[in-house]
Amino acid sequence: MKLDAYFFRTLSIAVMALGAVAFSGCSTQQFYASYYIDPKPARVDYSDLVPPVERQPVYLVFDMYSTDGSFPEATRKIGPKVSRVISDSRMFSSVSKVGSENMAKIQVSMRETSVLSGHETKSLPEGLSSGLAGSRGVITYSFAVQYQPPGKEAVKKVYPHAVHFVEGDTTGLGNALPMTAGHAVDKMVEQVVLSFLRDLQKERKL
Repeated sequence: MKLDAYFFRTLSIAVMALGAVAFSGCSTQQFYASYYIDPKPARVDYSDLVPPVERQPVYLVFDMYSTDGSFPEATRKIGPKVSRVISDSRMFSSVSKVGSENMAKIQVSMRETSVLSGHETKSLPEGLSSGLAGSRGVITYSFAVQYQPPGKEAVKKVYPHAVHFVEGDTTGLGNALPMTAGHAVDKMVEQVVLSFLRDLQKERKL
């Protein structure tokens, strides 16, 4: 099994803790494609957003942190995904890596908060699925996101999310399909960014 370097570092503790269980009677590919994003945060689709009539450019800043601190490898890997989600949302005319005082700014800080296994998975932060059937390991994250329109006060929000390694019983996941580790992280990031944009629009901040 070969994972991208950024996610292997994030998953390493859970993989070591669950290795004996995961490989007992299972192929490497089954283990590799047994990740799911937490089902509890409400799903948001691109169709839930209504693009403004007069779209403006936005400046994006993204940073990733592991439990050990700054995680530049993951920042470089995940940053383009965040930019792509914002671009595909059609809420802005363009996404820039360089900002100015006349340009709106979105800042996303993604922080790994814990790597859990066994009974620890039965007590997750509020807003996540504690005790999910079949869950053998969980990596929890906290996303601090803010939107700063030109000349106005910033809107700040925090979103918890998680990636589960699930084996066996998947009844709590509905019709969700298993994903690779990298794909699960991509989908989680997509959901958080879309949730933030949806919330901004609901509150008439965007």
